[in-house]
Amino acid sequence: MTETYEAIDTQNIKSILLWMPNWIGDVVLTLPSVSALRKRFPSARITAAVREPADELLSGVNLFDTVIRIPNPRKEGLWWQIRFAQKLKKYQYDVSAVFPNSFRSAFLLSQSGAPVRIGYDIGIRYLFLTHPIQTNAIDTRAQNRVDYFFNILAPLGLEKPQFEGISVGMLEDDPSTEEVLKSIGIEPDEFFIMLHPGASKPQRTWRHERFAILCQKLIKQYDLKVVLLGSKSEGPMLEKIKQFAPPGKVQILPELNLRGVAKALEKSGLFIGNDSGMMHLAALMNTPLLGIFGPGSEKTSGPNIAPERKEIVSLNFPCSPCRQNFFKECKPSAEQKPYCLDDITVKDVSDAADRLLSRIRE
Repeated sequence: MTETYEAIDTQNIKSILLWMPNWIGDVVLTLPSVSALRKRFPSARITAAVREPADELLSGVNLFDTVIRIPNPRKEGLWWQIRFAQKLKKYQYDVSAVFPNSFRSAFLLSQSGAPVRIGYDIGIRYLFLTHPIQTNAIDTRAQNRVDYFFNILAPLGLEKPQFEGISVGMLEDDPSTEEVLKSIGIEPDEFFIMLHPGASKPQRTWRHERFAILCQKLIKQYDLKVVLLGSKSEGPMLEKIKQFAPPGKVQILPELNLRGVAKALEKSGLFIGNDSGMMHLAALMNTPLLGIFGPGSEKTSGPNIAPERKEIVSLNFPCSPCRQNFFKECKPSAEQKPYCLDDITVKDVSDAADRLLSRIRE
């Protein structure tokens, strides 16, 4: 990438506004950059402006002083978003940075009143940025997301992403993780697998019946319990998977905020799921994980966790990562899935689970 921004005076930075990405996985992938920012400016007040439900997570992350929820454009409309951004002027931010690449996010950032506004120069959004950073579509698809996000904050004198020192805490009214797990039959220190069969789009999900067969195999082979993780709308799918298993061996995690989900993931011995925000949340909690990749690529959006604590199942199609304009650039399978995902077999995932379990249970 070519840096075209002017030098930034960093001597008197006391307040920083970060306009966070829209997706949970991307929010997690910005945290090493935010950690580097915190190290560089230990006394500065760092504020995250972020959409729901990622605000639930960041409210417990130790890197932020303030977390402010961005109005949902589908629920509250553009006018409310503009009013929200203009109200941020009262905080008198010295510096701001925008992680999303949309025209709207850069425009809204400009309404915050911050004199320094950093972000990628894409389209005409440079009009709203004081320090635009050049990039292009090839950079976006080919670069690791941690590095991609880090380049936005690098002009502030940051050396490299910081992967240490990031933690998620609970708030006073959050339920006890131990009590939540005990309510579904998981005892303290019991080894269990957390399985997440969902994703942001149905075309990004491995078939749920294959998850069910995988559960059967793991339960039979290792005599352990499986806890299913999913949203309220995914409840029927989770119930179908549960019905395939022996009684009492598969449970569904009660509905929790993202801090609670993070803490439940931290207690689990292994996470298995699609390329999704929950996979990245598991990596943030240092939970061993098995990620199933189809349209995405581990090279660009893989989980940040030690190699020995992960297994990635991918057929590595040459078109991956794609634009995910399903199905304009590729034909769907009979199950309306991309072949890069649908051709992954239960044996592929089961073998990867065996390899990972053999390492973490030595």
